[in-house]
Amino acid sequence: MAIRKIIEAEGKSIVQTSMGDIENGVQKVSFSAYVKVISISGNKNQITANVNFKSETQQFYRQYEVPISVEAEAKNFIAQVYVHLKTLPEFAGCEDC
Repeated sequence: MAIRKIIEAEGKSIVQTSMGDIENGVQKVSFSAYVKVISISGNKNQITANVNFKSETQQFYRQYEVPISVEAEAKNFIAQVYVHLKTLPEFAGCEDC
């Protein structure tokens, strides 16, 4: 189970030289990342999910606090994390993969 997300970032491009740093304008980056829950910990009310974002050239991790259900008909904890992530604005437009 995983989801795919387009990640877009913007920041200053800086070139380091022997004479000091030179600002080289603003750069925009966009790449497709595979998003996977790698571990969870917590209690019956809330868990912390460690989530890995990985593309061909980039990789980083984030933690998310996720409310969970322990009712008999509830999905397993990892599935609940994916359902929660897809409700967050930053995951709008993501797709299952």
